[in-house]
Amino acid sequence: MNISVIGTGYVGLVTGAVFADLGHKVCCVDVDESKIEKLIQGEIPFFEPGLQELVKKNLNKGRLIFTTSYEQSVPNSQVVFICVGTPPKNNGEPNLEYLYQATESTAKYLKDYTLIAIKSTVPIGVEKELESVIKKNSDAEFEFASCPEFLREGSAVEDTKTPDRVIIGTNSKKAADILLKLYEHFNGQRIICDLTSAQMTKYAANSLLATKISFANAIANLCESTGADVESVLKGVGLDKRLGRAFLYPGVGYGGSCFPKDISAFIKIAEKEKIDFKLLKAVEEINNNQPKKLFDKVIRELGNIKNETVAILGLAFKPNTDDIREAPSIKIIEMLLNKGAKIKVYDPEAMENVKKLFGDKIQYEETPYLAVTDASAALLITEWNEFKELDLEEIKRLMKKPIIFDGRNIYDPQEVRKLGFIYHSIGRA
Repeated sequence: MNISVIGTGYVGLVTGAVFADLGHKVCCVDVDESKIEKLIQGEIPFFEPGLQELVKKNLNKGRLIFTTSYEQSVPNSQVVFICVGTPPKNNGEPNLEYLYQATESTAKYLKDYTLIAIKSTVPIGVEKELESVIKKNSDAEFEFASCPEFLREGSAVEDTKTPDRVIIGTNSKKAADILLKLYEHFNGQRIICDLTSAQMTKYAANSLLATKISFANAIANLCESTGADVESVLKGVGLDKRLGRAFLYPGVGYGGSCFPKDISAFIKIAEKEKIDFKLLKAVEEINNNQPKKLFDKVIRELGNIKNETVAILGLAFKPNTDDIREAPSIKIIEMLLNKGAKIKVYDPEAMENVKKLFGDKIQYEETPYLAVTDASAALLITEWNEFKELDLEEIKRLMKKPIIFDGRNIYDPQEVRKLGFIYHSIGRA
């Protein structure tokens, strides 16, 4: 099948590469010329395990094409996947500028019947407006479907290849049959529903996952006040088969390109329907407060941190990605800088992105050991596997003061304190 993928971010690029690997002819379109030039050379614009190899393989086989030209791609495609970003506005609503631009540009080159499948996370019912955009620019036959993506950064390729479910939102049997055929080699239960239900499913799924994270953080905060151990508490909770432990892990809060914007957008969707989504407002508030809670622990322990060196281990919002969008590390660095601290940072993948934000305001190190050298405190923000295997005795020797703030609870408190560290974690004594 000939497929167009509009947008080469996480969703678009992974979607295109995976479908090409299944033998389809895929043309990925993006308006960013420099990005397309790099992709043509097999260079991907972000770190995602296994993706570069998949892109190069299918480029070499001629099944994956990158272009800035809708005219080259759309007329030959049976399915057009729209995968452009819908970043948040200042008021929390999604910015649909790229969605409308992509739809209009697609419409101008529609030829025969084309199925337009939206993978971008979009407001409920937006396809009605998009239909008007297409009809103003084309007389061709088309149909819309919603096909939301549930991939996780850091495991996006595997998640796309082996999804838990495939959601197809459409009222058209023809459209449903095309997408069922396209997804025939994928795992996961098929759910055929209307477009509104498909769009709602994406928001609801991300909101529930974010709720579990904020719930874990709220319990951790209560555990700190009462002397309970959050790991024991949440292990006990998670062993209930009705609940499970997934996402019930306390820390410094969630970040990334999905949860923060989707929670804000879902609250706005509810407001338009005259519904006060108090639960999600609380989820958002708890998450926004988590970085400050770790920062406050640093101030309580160190007092005046002006000119004190603080090491930050982990910058990406989660392991196995270089994405720093809404990352807790960024908020913590800003608070430390405002108090006059000197900051040294290390992350396996995300430092170049952080340099674009902070420039020479902070110091970038090539190893975690260099980052902690002469530091009065080390803050572990992202749970990269390499941090779990650090030589803590060497870390202690290198630090000015042996103080660790473990924002992801990756260490055993007793073991770390036996080594002579002052150790602070989340929800544990």
